[in-house]
Amino acid sequence: MHLVNRNFLTTEEVYQDLFHKIETLAYMPGIRISENDLCEIYGVSRHIIRNAITQLKAQGLITVYPQRGTYVSLIDMRRVEDILYVREAVEQEALYRVMNLPDTTKLTEQLEANVAEQKKIISHDITVDVFNAADTAFHRNLMTAVGKGNVLDLLKEEYVHVKRWKNFELRDEKRYAQIINDHQSILTAIKTKDILSGRKSLHQHLDTVSNLRILFTTTHPEYFVIPEE
Repeated sequence: MHLVNRNFLTTEEVYQDLFHKIETLAYMPGIRISENDLCEIYGVSRHIIRNAITQLKAQGLITVYPQRGTYVSLIDMRRVEDILYVREAVEQEALYRVMNLPDTTKLTEQLEANVAEQKKIISHDITVDVFNAADTAFHRNLMTAVGKGNVLDLLKEEYVHVKRWKNFELRDEKRYAQIINDHQSILTAIKTKDILSGRKSLHQHLDTVSNLRILFTTTHPEYFVIPEE
């Protein structure tokens, strides 16, 4: 988003730009945010900055400590885990219904195209937003096949916390190939009508909090609120 060259910005525009920077980790978890600096960057009044920060605070993306300052919130892994738990429950049900469809030819063709697109993306300079869009398309096609293509939109408000986590894990470029392999395993299970293999592959794909626990407990604990065992 290129807003700094605009002559006048609304609260909503400033909020959306800050939201995107927090979601994509341009502003890392725990970094201090200066209202004065933001006023200068965006060329707006403190009133507009404070209104934008209030919205971000309500979403759990900004934490304000009295007498200390304003900070980008740490990634709450319990919150991420709970959101992914709901998402997996929804997708596992969709996968079960897919396995019982009389004809999955159209779906498997769509999923094959998704996987091919993902491979193409990582064969060039990887853009996280582009890869995430291709990833989302894979899952939306799965849901659409059983008439539930918009169900995951119900999680949209909360899903920014998962996206922050995912953008963090994608800082390791090996994760791109792993995600594609997960998709391929799900696709193969659908083709062979292997429900047990499909369920296992989908769980492996979505349960990233368990699979990558070392990232937030040992490697980079400073960016996370770590759930109690």
